[in-house]
Amino acid sequence: MQAISDSQLNGCPPNGKIGDGPDNDSHASPENVVLPDGYSLQAFATGLTFPTAITFSNDQVWVSESGPTPDTVPQVVQIGPDGHPIPVLSSDQLPAGVLAGPITDITFHDGEIWVAHRQVGANGWLVGAISKFDPANPVDTFTTVLTNLPSTGDHYTEEITFDASGRLYFSQGSATNSSVVGPDNELVSGWLSQFPDFHDFAAHDVVLNGTEFHAPVSIPGLNPENQVTAPFMPFGSGPIAPGTVIPAATPDAPQEGMIAGNAAVYSFDPTADDPASTLQLEGWGFRNPFGIGFDPFNPDLLFATNNGADIRSAPLDGLQVVESRPIANDFDDLFVMNAGGTAEFFGWPDFFHDPNTGAVLPVTDPLFAQGDLPIPPPGFVLDENFRSGLQTEPAVAQFEYHSSANKFDFSTDDQFGSVGDLFVAETGSFVPVTGAQDLVGYKVVQVDRDTGTVSDFITHTSNTVDDIFDPNGFNKPIDIKFQDSTMFIVDFGVFEPGLNLAQPETGKVWILSPTTNDPNGALLE
Repeated sequence: MQAISDSQLNGCPPNGKIGDGPDNDSHASPENVVLPDGYSLQAFATGLTFPTAITFSNDQVWVSESGPTPDTVPQVVQIGPDGHPIPVLSSDQLPAGVLAGPITDITFHDGEIWVAHRQVGANGWLVGAISKFDPANPVDTFTTVLTNLPSTGDHYTEEITFDASGRLYFSQGSATNSSVVGPDNELVSGWLSQFPDFHDFAAHDVVLNGTEFHAPVSIPGLNPENQVTAPFMPFGSGPIAPGTVIPAATPDAPQEGMIAGNAAVYSFDPTADDPASTLQLEGWGFRNPFGIGFDPFNPDLLFATNNGADIRSAPLDGLQVVESRPIANDFDDLFVMNAGGTAEFFGWPDFFHDPNTGAVLPVTDPLFAQGDLPIPPPGFVLDENFRSGLQTEPAVAQFEYHSSANKFDFSTDDQFGSVGDLFVAETGSFVPVTGAQDLVGYKVVQVDRDTGTVSDFITHTSNTVDDIFDPNGFNKPIDIKFQDSTMFIVDFGVFEPGLNLAQPETGKVWILSPTTNDPNGALLE
């Protein structure tokens, strides 16, 4: 991204000081965080409603507000001089269904803002889309470049990034937890009754072994007890024969209108007359690769964070497992792929990774059956001959279980320090619906580029509800982007559906800067 000086930052006067944040004076940190020595944390923007991403253009700073709930609006805002959001483009300024939430990413590139979002597409589904607009005239220039991506389920079309040639790369999450649609997709993620025919689509041809799954609970009006579903198939569609081939969804051979598969990373040429015709699979077998980014020291390498599988649960006469194929102890991962080469495979839905070493493990390893709630030992869903021909890539780092390791950036500045290391936003566990029993994550971690060691960088003073969800404090980091020696952190705000917490206008952007002290004790930047 284009670097901007301190004096150019919106709302930042020439001395580099940011205006007051919520209940914070100029150089005060939020009271609920522990910072590394030698850094200060200040509010750069406040009053945001569930923001997901940040981007920069010259002296302007832009943020996406996701619009994840029916009473919120997906929109792009500019950060004003007072640190408050100024709406630039919202869904209600465009025809109905063109810009639907959640907006998961924005990126400024060649004079335009690129947006990852949803819109009404094939079959009336809320599909993934990548659009662009000129920030000087957003409504009239809004153009969807790629659509009919499989984003109707649990996870969406996520981060956008460009390589040095201008080719666009994006990540695409899975529709389900572990390839099987089940009651959790209504009781936990809430989409099954509205889109009962949606399911995971294959990014690469796969061969199934004929395993079928029985829904563990019934949902009145939706399914009877023991509804049978196969992987990569609609809910309740019944058993399939061993050896069934699920063809990849591609622009040349769409599957039920979808032009791409789930659980993958793709690229395309955004300048082509028909961008979809240039779509290329870069990697597959992720579960939810929410963050992607190129290595600034080796631009052929593309890194991706990956949210691990869950034990989906709901409070039904006590906490019960409500999904058909739960997976325990699948820690969040950091992967790296070679961009522009043969698409690499990263495991999902049949291979996961050792939480200590990142080595590849089969889903049948006893580790993945040892949950806090009792679950049946998970088995393979891919055909034996097919899966034996797959080369599964290891993880280069493992994050804390249920931490939701999301967007990240690399330090490239000597003044900030730790050059080459990655800094990752951990947005936090969704207790208790993911099977998480504790509040985990909600912090920024550092990944040593040489060893893969993950260490805490910014944490809360305690992992309690009152501490983490203080509306004036640091809550749920979701995106990190550097500008020279300054780290910008997008904070989603107070939001935890499993605890019935959702407070608009508590989202923020924080800036973390290296500090020194002069002989008089004044804080210098």
